[in-house]
Amino acid sequence: MLLGVSISNFDVFENNRIGVMIGEHDEHLPLRNLSSIIGRNNTGKTSFFNALSYVKDAVTGNVADAATIRGRNGFSNMVIDKTRPSCFKMYFKIKSEKSIYVQYEVSICANKFGSPYVSSEQVLISERVSEDAFKVRVILEATDGKGKINGEEFGINDKHLTALGVFGNISTYKELSAIYREISRWYCCRFSSDSYFADGNAPGGHRHLNSRGSNVQNVLCYMQETDYAYYEKVMNEIYSKIPVMNIKKSLPEKVAASPDRLFLYMLLLRDQDPHSTIFMETPDKDLYHDMVDVLSNEMRDYTIANRYSQIMFSTHNPYIIE
Repeated sequence: MLLGVSISNFDVFENNRIGVMIGEHDEHLPLRNLSSIIGRNNTGKTSFFNALSYVKDAVTGNVADAATIRGRNGFSNMVIDKTRPSCFKMYFKIKSEKSIYVQYEVSICANKFGSPYVSSEQVLISERVSEDAFKVRVILEATDGKGKINGEEFGINDKHLTALGVFGNISTYKELSAIYREISRWYCCRFSSDSYFADGNAPGGHRHLNSRGSNVQNVLCYMQETDYAYYEKVMNEIYSKIPVMNIKKSLPEKVAASPDRLFLYMLLLRDQDPHSTIFMETPDKDLYHDMVDVLSNEMRDYTIANRYSQIMFSTHNPYIIE
């Protein structure tokens, strides 16, 4: 889970931070398992989620492709000052053989044609040496594709690739693999009223909901085929909690009268391989107050049950905050 995030020279963020970071000694508090982002329109709530979505796509793919997918219009159009790097720092608490505290830093620059490349990376591990003292150890540092991992030199020919993306897929690099899995398991929720239950998905089972929830039938198929008892348990739980609406939907018979968005959220929060962080933008949108009560309880219960997972959501609604 994320304990802190720092973003500079990207979208609306000149140099902004939430939570705690290694080397920053101030009164900031760490992000918690359940955190809300609140504020007026056009104050950066969506931009914050979009920035972290870009980081995920850059690490799991490459920085150039990440700048042109999901509606993004190129890296040079997303930075404030094209002559300076965009810098992202993320401080994590990660479940491994024991809890580990790591900070991942990546800087991305634009070349003279506006195409992004990875200019530097660093991974720091914070280790407790006494009750109130920590020692910081650098396990990865790289500049322009060349660097060291635990003292061993490496080189990456393609500057569009992050070192974390390359070595995080190699199991012998345990700390890097843990960070890579943490970022790759971020879930950027994009449920919307025009994307539910879309036709055209390939048949067969899908283990996880996609970001738009359009593969819900595939996920239900997977649950039925792999663990029918769990499928029945989940359907019964959702049916017992979800408010009934007299609108027919493409859902299992027991929940055919339920609102789409709420069903998708409740199914997402019952994934048997919990996401490290779930980002939700105004999850209470279009929900009646009794549905907001159900959703807020579900979100709270999820983060209590999964102590290394978290939910970060934006909202304008005081009911869900209460």
